[in-house]
Amino acid sequence: MPGVRKLRAVRAIVRPDRRDEYLGCWRRYASAADAAGARVQLFEDQVLPGRFLELTEHEAAQGMELALERAVQEAELRRSCVRREGDDVLYREVTLDA
Repeated sequence: MPGVRKLRAVRAIVRPDRRDEYLGCWRRYASAADAAGARVQLFEDQVLPGRFLELTEHEAAQGMELALERAVQEAELRRSCVRREGDDVLYREVTLDA
């Protein structure tokens, strides 16, 4: 049976003049997260360009959340966008008994 998985969802608001910078930071983060064994996805709001939803899915292994936080810091992801309070949400997998 595979280990428990977690999903981190972050809403990021990016000014139009910082969009390219943000996407470059996101690429660096995605590369580091992938190397750590996480799966990442980035979505942009169709109605409000510059409003992004960042998803990071990973095993609930010891040290993984710290490794991903370091990846965010090293990619300087927060520098290129505005994050509102409460937009960083962590979910854990729910397993249903058969």
